[in-house]
Order: sequence, then C-alpha cells, then structure tokens
Amino acid sequence: MIRATLSFFTAIALAACQHNQAPAPAVLVDADAETLDALRTAFAPVIGRANVEFGAGDPTVSPSIAVLPPKPTDLETQSAAMPTMFDLYVRGDTCFAVRRGDETEIKLANIACRPAS
Repeated sequence: MIRATLSFFTAIALAACQHNQAPAPAVLVDADAETLDALRTAFAPVIGRANVEFGAGDPTVSPSIAVLPPKPTDLETQSAAMPTMFDLYVRGDTCFAVRRGDETEIKLANIACRPAS
C-alpha cells in the first residue's frame, strides 16, 4: 500500500514539473518582415492601437522589445510618453511576450523563439 501511494505521488510530482515549466527569457529565431508583422499584430490589441512601431534593438539578440509611443501631433512640440517595454519568454515550445508594469502576457502564436543565451 505504501509503495503504491509513493508511486502515485511521484507520478503526480513529475507530471506537475513537466506541466508547469518555468518560463525562460527568449529571443526571436528570426526577425524577418513576416515575423515582425505577426509581432505587431499580436501587440496591437494590448497597446490599444493599430500602428505598432518598434524601437531600436535586435529581438534575435535581446529578449526585450520596445514599442514606441505615438508620434506627437502637429500641435505638440514634445511628448513625455515613454516606450512600452515587453520581455520575451519561452515556456515549453510556446513563445510569450509580457508587458512590463502590469505583466500582461501575450501568447505569440506562429512566432518562433528560442531561449536567450
């Protein structure tokens, strides 16, 4: 009886470890136009606007992505708006972006990433 109980709990613990893999920082596998367009499409509803423009940086090297704020209008000479920062993570085979500040998680379907080295 004890052996069966121990085997049962061991199996549950192993399954839990595989299911709840810790996220690891990630980078994009490729930063071609198609991948960046898919990333813009994924970020648009979270940012709340259709025009998503990325800041400087290479998402195939750095796990951080900056989304630039809207450009000032003709009536504005300066803007205090800051970029919205996202961090890329991979959990299992799935890539995610997490917005800094409120930790909104976006599943990046059809976007390939790999663990950052």
